[in-house]
Amino acid sequence: MLNEDFFGRVAIIFVMTVMATSSAIPLLHYFRQDTSESSLAIVTQLASTVFLLLLLVMTITRLPPKGTARGIEPRVTSVAGTFMILLALNLTPELQNEAVQVTALCLVLIGTASSIFCLYWLGRSFALMATARRLVTTGPYAIVRHPLYICEAIFVIGMILSHLSLLMVALGAFQFVLQYRRARNEEAILRKTFPEYDDYARRVPMLLPQFFDKAIPNSGGQ
Repeated sequence: MLNEDFFGRVAIIFVMTVMATSSAIPLLHYFRQDTSESSLAIVTQLASTVFLLLLLVMTITRLPPKGTARGIEPRVTSVAGTFMILLALNLTPELQNEAVQVTALCLVLIGTASSIFCLYWLGRSFALMATARRLVTTGPYAIVRHPLYICEAIFVIGMILSHLSLLMVALGAFQFVLQYRRARNEEAILRKTFPEYDDYARRVPMLLPQFFDKAIPNSGGQ
């Protein structure tokens, strides 16, 4: 019997295929023709394409769910938290300042490259929605419980800087709120599914690495 996870996977595969294809098309233009695009822009575009392709592969091969958050709110939060920045980019023009754009591209590249590493480490446990598949506690997940969200935040900051405006800042801030809520939804289902999660959460901070937790009393990172 076809279940909710199957339909969710099909929808995500479709969206990621479209996004990966759209990201790869400019690369074909860069490589086939002389272009005025900087090497940094090309490398950043390549990293974005690799990230989207990896998302696609991990979605296709992901493990079956052991637990999934119920209700509409976790699903809306996950989708909005994932795609809010794309809406923001379409609503705001790019800032015409070369120094700002170079800085923004550096942030986007750092965020994307580190996201690729975290996603690769997460592997077949990846889920767009708040779903428990397998508990990953090693690698970057031994430093903070949500390293992928931290890396994505760096990417989003780069996008905000690139399209800097009050609207972009507001939409970016709203996405950060959604992602924090999304992380909480994920933790709720992980705690319910894996009894060892509580011990993991006591040892590993949520978002800020341990040396930041020690420097900030009652940081709320646990």
